[in-house]
Amino acid sequence: MYSILHQYLIQQKSLSLPGLGTLVLQNIPAISNFSAHVIEPPMQKITFDEFHDAPDKDLFLFVAARLQVEEWEAIKMVNDFSYELKNQLKQTGKVIWDKIGVLSSEPGGAISLESKTITYDFMEPVPAWRIIRKNASHTIRRGDMEVSENIVQQQEDITNTPLVEDLESSGKKRWWLAAAIVGAIALTFLLFHLFSNDFNLNSIFNTQKSHAKEASPTYIQVK
Repeated sequence: MYSILHQYLIQQKSLSLPGLGTLVLQNIPAISNFSAHVIEPPMQKITFDEFHDAPDKDLFLFVAARLQVEEWEAIKMVNDFSYELKNQLKQTGKVIWDKIGVLSSEPGGAISLESKTITYDFMEPVPAWRIIRKNASHTIRRGDMEVSENIVQQQEDITNTPLVEDLESSGKKRWWLAAAIVGAIALTFLLFHLFSNDFNLNSIFNTQKSHAKEASPTYIQVK
C-alpha cells in the first residue's frame, strides 16, 4: 500500500489519508548557485497538513484499479491503512515512509513530517559561469517597441545633461544676485550718511549758493 499511495501522490500532487492528514507535493524551482558556478536542478518536497484528512474519490478509484478490486474494498483498504499507521505512530512515535520521509507523533498528539527532497537522476546541476561582455548591445522592450540598449543609454545621458536654458537661467540668477548685493551695500552707505546728518535729506544735495565775482578789467582806458 505504501508504494501505491506514493505513486498516487506523485501523479496527483496531493494525498489525503482519513484520520491523519494530507501530503502535498511542492515543486522547488531551479536555483542559481553562484559560489559553485552551477544551476541546481528543480526539486520536489513533500509537506504535511494534519487539518485536512478527507480523501477524494479519485484515490479509491486509483487503488481499486491498481489492486483490481471493487471500489468499496479499496475504501476499506485505505481506511485500514490509515488506522494502522496512526496506531503505529502512537506506539513507536515514528514511521519511516520510503521516498516520502519520517512521520512523527508529538506529545500533544500532533503529527509532523520530516520530508525528503525528491531529486531525479535525469536532472543534474548545469555549469553556469557568469559572462560579462563589454560594449555589448541588447534589445530592450519599451512598451510596444523594442529598442537597443545603446539608444536607451544615450537617452539617459541626454536626460542627465543640463540644458542650455538651464545654464542661461542659472547665469541670470547669478546676475540678479550680484545686483542685489551691490544695491544692499549702496543702501547701507546711504542710511549711514543720513544717520550721520540727523536724517536731513538736504545733506544729500549740494545746497551752497555760488556768488558771482566781478571780473577785473582786461584793459585800461587811456584819456
